[in-house]
Amino acid sequence: MGAIARLARLGFGLSGELFERYAALFGTDSVRRLRIPAGRGSTLAACAAQWTMNQWFGGRPVPVQAIAMVAVDPALRGAGHGSALMRAVLDEGRRAGAALSVLCPATLPFYRKLGYGRGGVTCQWSAPPAAFSGIEPALDGSPDDDLRPADPLDAAPLAALRLPLLVEANGLPERTEALWTLALCPDGEPAELYRGAGGYFAFTPPVVSALKDRRLAVADQALSTPGSLRAVARLLAGYRAQVDRVTWRGGPDDPLALLAGDGSVMLDGREEWLVRLLDVPRALKCRGYPAGLDASATFELNDPLIFDNCGIYHLEVARSRVSIYKSAQVAEPPVQIGVNAFASLFTGHASARALWRAGLLHGEEKMIDRLQRIFCGAPAWMPDRF
Repeated sequence: MGAIARLARLGFGLSGELFERYAALFGTDSVRRLRIPAGRGSTLAACAAQWTMNQWFGGRPVPVQAIAMVAVDPALRGAGHGSALMRAVLDEGRRAGAALSVLCPATLPFYRKLGYGRGGVTCQWSAPPAAFSGIEPALDGSPDDDLRPADPLDAAPLAALRLPLLVEANGLPERTEALWTLALCPDGEPAELYRGAGGYFAFTPPVVSALKDRRLAVADQALSTPGSLRAVARLLAGYRAQVDRVTWRGGPDDPLALLAGDGSVMLDGREEWLVRLLDVPRALKCRGYPAGLDASATFELNDPLIFDNCGIYHLEVARSRVSIYKSAQVAEPPVQIGVNAFASLFTGHASARALWRAGLLHGEEKMIDRLQRIFCGAPAWMPDRF
């Protein structure tokens, strides 16, 4: 693994210690390599890590291939080695049954050429602890949750508490054991975990030093009730004498940011993650749709890389059930869309109307409106980085 570690260091500045941790978590069998002839032997030109998991869209799990640590030897860049490796990795994911491929990009143009589109966001929020002081009771009169210390190394009860958020949101992954470890032990040490009836909250204790910024970092959270959210706000407010700000990752409509009682909440950063359709019919069948919706739409998809995805699709949604037909003969003119833009539509990151205004979708207004209703939902986001 020494050659892989070298590419990770050259590509991402990954230390040997951190690489060893990731290798132990995800397993060396997750790494794919591309070697090219060199002298009398061969040399490592590129590498990538990949694994499978579920990611939730529209309230249902979709099988995805997660990709990380895509790196090319700096001396060999520009020769197509990264693209060749990624094409092989995508083909492997498709053959293994994944409907989507998801990754956190270091660069967008490279992945757009491979068919990836913007899938969702990861937002970095911060606020002073005092912003959570004096939070009023919930309007429904429900009491604050009773938070108690819990074991951060036991993820089974946490997965059950997190499930309501997976159903309500778009883009949250059904974590593997490795992703749970990264979430709850972000620096290698277990975070402090509190659990209640309506969720859980994990954070790393602040390092109080005159030489360092006094911050409390939220490692992970899943707060699905007003009572659990207010209990955590009370906990954070108790740190107002020790830290200057609290930082956490969330979505664009983050409940903690909405709950803060003054204007001191800040959106410190916003990153986008990418999605690539590997199997369009499978992805459409696995995804969930708005309850009670009765609608149909026809679209023509262009995918220069995976030709089986190309074609005219007729999508019918009735009472949360979906039917997909692929045929060149359709009763109404289809909307035309490329695979990059369709990724954003599929996840809910961009609406059909927004894609039309950007010139990335073309068709009759009534068909655009149908797609707008079929793929409407919560904004796509995930806190996990890989």
